[in-house]
Amino acid sequence: MDYLFKAIHKIDYDAERFSEVEIHSHFDEFVSDLLEKINSDVVNKAYVPISQSTQVVNDIRSIFSLIEVERVESEELEKRVKEYSRDIAQRLFEKEKLKQEQIYRMGQNVKKGSLIQAAIKKEDSYAYLLAKVEHSSFVDDSDFSFKSGFSSEQKKIWKTCIFNCCIEDEKIIVNEAKIYVSNSGKYWANDFLELRELSTDAQNTKNAFSAIERVLIKEVKKKSPSDYTVIRNTFVGYMKKEQQVDYNEMVSSILDDYHADYLTQESITELKGKLMELPENGKFDRLFKVVPAEIRTKIKQLYRVNEGIEIKVNDYVQDIKQKISAEEDLRTGQKFIRIMTNNDDVYKQFK
Repeated sequence: MDYLFKAIHKIDYDAERFSEVEIHSHFDEFVSDLLEKINSDVVNKAYVPISQSTQVVNDIRSIFSLIEVERVESEELEKRVKEYSRDIAQRLFEKEKLKQEQIYRMGQNVKKGSLIQAAIKKEDSYAYLLAKVEHSSFVDDSDFSFKSGFSSEQKKIWKTCIFNCCIEDEKIIVNEAKIYVSNSGKYWANDFLELRELSTDAQNTKNAFSAIERVLIKEVKKKSPSDYTVIRNTFVGYMKKEQQVDYNEMVSSILDDYHADYLTQESITELKGKLMELPENGKFDRLFKVVPAEIRTKIKQLYRVNEGIEIKVNDYVQDIKQKISAEEDLRTGQKFIRIMTNNDDVYKQFK
């Protein structure tokens, strides 16, 4: 992996300025660790540029073009590339300043930090990293003065974007971007970078639920119908609320401490592995906001229990195994479904 260009700008909307920061000798190691953390520890969403000519995308294309296509002389190259990186930092500074004006009255603040930029080449592929990292105060042990900067050890990331680029007919094309934000931060993707989501929240909700259900039917339902009922019901409960869902966290929280009726621990581990692979194959993001209306009809389950008798479950049922259970008369061998009710009128009709 080669770093074709790198820059750091300190964004300070309070002082109404941004400034380029001198790059430390360990920058390459820091960015490599940062990329590894982004790719392994945080959940990214897929976006695409609304146009190849928007400001940040165009600046990135110009940087790669100068380095890889035009191959400008080194002295002129450094000057021109820095101008484009400064243009990107200027845009972020302006967008954050505007955002701060909007949220100040609500007692909120845009977090101060440094913008890291790096143009990266790995074999025949290209990527451009933009990362907003935390600023914190520290004491310089050389002169014991108070200073501000970012930690090379903690690597607290607030917002990132990795643009994937390629060269086609001597032109730089920005194909897609992977974005992580530690909070809602819509201005980062929408206003600053001018990107649109590759998959909408509605599509993500629909595709995620459908993909999960297919795996549960294939891997669990025949082996252990009772475990299928409980696990599916728990996923329904998780996705029926309008909330931001971290897919990895959802799967882990449901399966890590699950006490199965008949599934072995090995089967649960295999199930978790197959569910974790779904976003790439199932065409949905690992981070999305649930749109409950998209799965309302899919939630329903119909059980035929006898001639002319059906049980219909319309929604998530808390403690489902306590409210609906199976029993067998050991003397006669007859099987029964026992259902708890809190409806006195219905109860009296069957008493």
